[in-house]
Amino acid sequence: MVLTCSHCNARLQLADAKVPARAFTVRCPKCQASINAQPASTNGHDAEPAMPQFSDPSEASLSANLNSFAKPETAAPFSVETEKPESATLADSAVGLSDIAKLFAEALRHTDSRPSTGRNRPAWDRRKALVCSSPAYRETIAESLAKHGYDVFIAENMAQGLGRMREERMDVIVLDANFDPVEQGVAFITREVRLLRPSERRRLFFVFLTSGVRTMDLHAAFLHNVNLVVNPSDVEQLPDALDISIRHYNELYKPLYNALDIAPI
Repeated sequence: MVLTCSHCNARLQLADAKVPARAFTVRCPKCQASINAQPASTNGHDAEPAMPQFSDPSEASLSANLNSFAKPETAAPFSVETEKPESATLADSAVGLSDIAKLFAEALRHTDSRPSTGRNRPAWDRRKALVCSSPAYRETIAESLAKHGYDVFIAENMAQGLGRMREERMDVIVLDANFDPVEQGVAFITREVRLLRPSERRRLFFVFLTSGVRTMDLHAAFLHNVNLVVNPSDVEQLPDALDISIRHYNELYKPLYNALDIAPI
């Protein structure tokens, strides 16, 4: 018998042999709320819904595990909606062609035989930022990062944040201390970051948004095991703080980037 908590939507599995014959109440192990349950009727006329019949046991197993192959939900991309006049659109097209020509010229310059002294991040390779924040700061952070050239993804809950992190590599993760408290979003996102291999963790810039700290306080960042701490009162200055901190971070790892011949964050 499966019970679902109406407060936190947690699912509780009870063995059929232990289910009493009358109505009973259990306590949710997650949120400690009371769950009122009604046992299934044992009357022969009130039979349970018929289960689909399968001639082959493997078909039943396939049907039972069908949902496990469904694509997990991920954080949706964020875009700033702006309306441009037709003249501006034509100008942007011309600028876009000019940018493509510059990229080709830069690629040709990198084909020479001179020894590599380290790569620069190409202009077309925009930083990817995952915003795991409470609704109070979510839109502000996403819009400010998008205007500064980031590809922004917004996670509304813990599942979307983990799904996006596992689907593709992020350059920046902004985690709010009040992100999805029901599903313990901060704990799960932090755990996912800590499980990264050292080579992957060095390619991720982890930002923690919390009160009681000074923005860009290195000691507070060390205590929280993140790269940057930001006070919510300074959330509008987050892109500037990110630019300065990432520049210093790339300078620190510049010898490693040159040795591995990889672009900085």
